[in-house]
Amino acid sequence: MELLREPLDVMVVIGGYNASNTMSLAALCSETVRTFHVEDAEDIDPESRTIRHRPLGAKEEATQTDWLPSSGPVRVGVTAGASTPNNKIGEAVGRIFATRGIDPKTIR
Repeated sequence: MELLREPLDVMVVIGGYNASNTMSLAALCSETVRTFHVEDAEDIDPESRTIRHRPLGAKEEATQTDWLPSSGPVRVGVTAGASTPNNKIGEAVGRIFATRGIDPKTIR
């Protein structure tokens, strides 16, 4: 996976918890970078700085606070399962930016 050759601080995998493609992506990513597998954008809460995700091998979701550094440079990778709609991916990216205090509407 070309994206994993880049130095990343965190990876967000978007897609169904039971989708084999998405689970494989999360497993592959977690080998090299801290990875959060979310079902959709609503799992990312910019106001509380939390992310609700399913850790690799777990049967239940977990919530992580301050999962993204609040200051300084950060590189976030985003990938999604084959059946994840583009709008869900875009919404998740917007919430990631909002977690850092960046209004997604200002991004070009």
